[in-house]
Amino acid sequence: MKNKLLLPSLLSIALLQACGGGGGGDGDGGASIAPVGVAEPAPGSGGTPATPASANTGAVSAPFVAGTTPRYQLTFPDGQSFGRLDSFVQASSGAMTTLGGTVLSGDSASKEIAGDATFAMGRWAKGTVTRSSGAETLTGTDNRAYHYLAVNALAAFPASGAKTCDAGVFTAPTYASGGTSTSATGTASGSASLVFGASGAAVTGVVNVTAAGASGSASLNGTAQGVNSVAITGAYLSSGAGAAIQIGDAGNDAYIVAATYSAVLANGARYIGVAKFRCV
Repeated sequence: MKNKLLLPSLLSIALLQACGGGGGGDGDGGASIAPVGVAEPAPGSGGTPATPASANTGAVSAPFVAGTTPRYQLTFPDGQSFGRLDSFVQASSGAMTTLGGTVLSGDSASKEIAGDATFAMGRWAKGTVTRSSGAETLTGTDNRAYHYLAVNALAAFPASGAKTCDAGVFTAPTYASGGTSTSATGTASGSASLVFGASGAAVTGVVNVTAAGASGSASLNGTAQGVNSVAITGAYLSSGAGAAIQIGDAGNDAYIVAATYSAVLANGARYIGVAKFRCV
């Protein structure tokens, strides 16, 4: 794995930096920062050790290649964070193990790994997660999980155009809070469409979640006003149903609708996850 050299970008979502349900805006300083290079530690060298392939699920077709403005989203039971991806580590399994200042280490496992040169996503199910606020250990046997998604922002939005999106890729949603639930994970599906115009990038869509016999959804109806903007729907920042939506560059005149979301089921249980759609 080659070292990643990442360049910072200025953010247009200062308001969101002040929000985040316990984690919004990690690594989102507006000042210019020197490029950071990060390499995957070799087995036995400390840091994040090599993880047996059997502990992970999913795969990537190619490693994520950071452009000039890489972005990330992260959601976990107590909150969420999103912003500029100053540095990252992607393991040989395809799983991200470092996203800016958030690190997965120790005896770790990532699930639903997916990606190519334009995006990377997955779910940290086991290991020690270290953030600026402290560290916690994920056991891999309960609902505690971190869902992540990394994309590259566009240099500019098209002036106009309607795009059709595919059926999407999702991590398995995990129970976060509320109601009652007998299942740590559920299943997700959804749809999205994308329209560029004078107001920015308008997304219409939904993520549907089913777990323990109950269903609910998260709205993806929102508009990203700029290439580095995050569109917030519903009550996402206050532990309700909704989503944080960004637009990524899929290359060759294709686009990515990237979202972390929170869905409240009919029984009151709240589930979280990430969704990614490719739109052409």
